[in-house]
Amino acid sequence: MNNVRNVLFDLDGTLVDSSRTISTCIEYALQQTGAVPDREVQVRTLIGKPLLDIFRDVFSLTPAQTASAIGHYREHYDDLAQAGTEVYDSVHEMLSHLGQGGYRLFIATVKPTPIAGKVLADLQLRNHFEGIAGASMGPERRDKTRIIAHALRKFDLDPSQSLMIGDRDQDILGARANRMSAIAVTYGFGSRNELISARPDHLVGHSKDIAPLLMNRMRAE
Repeated sequence: MNNVRNVLFDLDGTLVDSSRTISTCIEYALQQTGAVPDREVQVRTLIGKPLLDIFRDVFSLTPAQTASAIGHYREHYDDLAQAGTEVYDSVHEMLSHLGQGGYRLFIATVKPTPIAGKVLADLQLRNHFEGIAGASMGPERRDKTRIIAHALRKFDLDPSQSLMIGDRDQDILGARANRMSAIAVTYGFGSRNELISARPDHLVGHSKDIAPLLMNRMRAE
C-alpha cells in the first residue's frame, strides 16, 4: 500500500448513509410493480447490490416486472433528491485531507454514473473527486469487479498505485480481481464477518481513520 496514489471510493455505505432512501425506493418500486415486499428480507443487506439482481433474484420478479421496478425505483430516487441520505461524520474532512496530501480521488459505485454524480453534487461531495465510474444504465456493467476495471481504464490508473475503499465484500474482492489493495470500512452496510472473509489489507471503524492510515504510510516511505 505504500505506493498508493489513487484512491477509489465506494459511495453507499462508505461515504454516505443512504439506507433510508434506498429502502423507501425499493418498497415504492415493488408496490408500483404490483409485487408484495417480502418482510423477511432485510433491505439494508441489499445495499450495494445492482438493482437488476435485487429485483430479479432477491424478490423473484419476472423480467418485465424487474424492468418496471428499476424504472420506478430510479424515478422515485430522483424525486427524493437525497432526502433521507446523510454524509457520514468526518467524510468531508477526510476527503479534504487526502486531496491536500496529494492523493487522486475517484468514485467506483454500482450506481449508474449520472445518478452517482447527482448524489455527490447534491451532498456537496463532487468537488473532491477527479472522476466517477459507475454502473451502466443497462445490465452490461453492474458488478463491482467490472466497475473497478472500468475506472482503471477510464482514468488510466495503474492498479499497483491504486486502492479501493468500501463497505461490502464485493468492494474488496473486486479490488483483488483487479490487482489492487483494499481497505474495508466497518461502519457501512457489510457485516464485519463478511469483510474479514474478503481479506482486506486493513479494516477501518470510522471515516476519520482513513486519512491518517494512508498519510502515515506515505510519510513512512
